[in-house]
Amino acid sequence: MKFLIDRMRAVFYTTAAALVLLSVLAVLDKNNDFSLTQRENVHKFGATYMTMNNPFFEVINETIRATVESKGDILITRDPALDAVRQTQQIYDLIDEGVEAIFIAPVDFEKIIPAIEYGREKGIKIILVDTEIYDEDLADCIVVSDNYHAGVLCAEYLLQKKAEGRILIFEHPTTKSSNDRVEGFVDTIKRNGSFEIVDRLDYAGQLEIAMPRMIDKLKEGVDFDVVFSINDVGALGVMAALKDYERLDGISVLGVDGAPEAKSMIKEKIMLATSAQYPSEIGQNAVTQLYNMIEGRPVEKKIKVSVNLISEENINEFSTKGWQ
Repeated sequence: MKFLIDRMRAVFYTTAAALVLLSVLAVLDKNNDFSLTQRENVHKFGATYMTMNNPFFEVINETIRATVESKGDILITRDPALDAVRQTQQIYDLIDEGVEAIFIAPVDFEKIIPAIEYGREKGIKIILVDTEIYDEDLADCIVVSDNYHAGVLCAEYLLQKKAEGRILIFEHPTTKSSNDRVEGFVDTIKRNGSFEIVDRLDYAGQLEIAMPRMIDKLKEGVDFDVVFSINDVGALGVMAALKDYERLDGISVLGVDGAPEAKSMIKEKIMLATSAQYPSEIGQNAVTQLYNMIEGRPVEKKIKVSVNLISEENINEFSTKGWQ
């Protein structure tokens, strides 16, 4: 009997020691587990841009995502597809999912305000990218291209190349970036009374809308020889319509973005010029400022990323295989 009792005691103490060891190992394992599912202090962020069918926003988003995921954090991206109501709901949904910050490229600079105000009330950091709202106090950080200067550069180059012209403007008036670009272009063109703005067309920044709008003007017999589009996507739609109607020759097309396709068109002397943006730089600035906020470092409230004109004179300095 004594032998049996001693054996049971030995088993008990061995088992107890094993349990203690397992408990210690579990604690150590927990303390060293940095996976997304186990890490205690993982940060979760949201993003909703105007539309994800524009490669420009894909570049911004992937630049942000690369940094976020390299730190073991999470980025949830939503596509409003140019629907301001949908984007508003996405912001509310992201807040409900527990995000700490949201990157936003507003579809409509007015309709988005209530959702942004709600986010601020909930302590959510708001980072505006590419385009902004008129009440800058509602954002924790704004990172945009120098949109006014983008319009100025296109107009200045046009004035160098032509003595006179009749201009169609393709715009997206619910976004401040578009309004700034158009304002910069128009303010500069007004210096020369030999240029006339024939019409301004809202195409929501989309190729599939720009093309039929251009076709309508061609069918109407509108007299023009210059097109300024607030992005290269619209410029490509315009050029596709002009090509179908054999009107490309003699029409000067200018855009904003520096998209690979637009640079190819400039190289082939089909498109006159584009004011190049730097989406990777926009994304990197935005995510850097976010982590500055989280980690208690100084934050730049507003960052304007420089733009550069790309034309036949300097096209060989830029790659046509990707964004700059």
